[in-house]
Amino acid sequence: MRRLSASALTVSTIAFGVSLTSAAPASAAGCKTWSKTYYLSEAKVPMRLGEIIMRIQVCENKKGYITDSRAWTEDSTTAPATLLGWNIKFNGPYQTGKSSVAVAWRATGRAQTCLAGKIPVCSYAENFAMEGSYYGSKFIGPVAGGKGKVHWKPKFTNKYCKLKFNNRK
Repeated sequence: MRRLSASALTVSTIAFGVSLTSAAPASAAGCKTWSKTYYLSEAKVPMRLGEIIMRIQVCENKKGYITDSRAWTEDSTTAPATLLGWNIKFNGPYQTGKSSVAVAWRATGRAQTCLAGKIPVCSYAENFAMEGSYYGSKFIGPVAGGKGKVHWKPKFTNKYCKLKFNNRK
């Protein structure tokens, strides 16, 4: 009898413990990550200079409010562009706005070509920025393109910039 009750107690404890560990806490957030890649080219030259990637992760609670957000970037310069002296640098992103229903991130970068030698001669830097804005389902008001996703906006930040943002295909 003792063995039977001890076994029943062990089984019920295991079952209860498993049910506790498998249940998600009420405040658990669901996170989703969005990514956008652009290939950079110069003016009308079809050669790809490199690519820039920005990723944004947004976490929301069960009520639809933003609990956390983070962003990161990547850059690369193609081998042919490197041989021609090009260098693409995409700086880390920073948050430009945050509320419980919306969040915005921005990252800046530059593309520049330098001719190697005893004194490197470099072109003007072509500065650019990429912004990503997320509007949650609880956001009040119209949002072009809809709520619940990141809206991307690449742009050039100097007037003589001849770079082109080409969508990843």
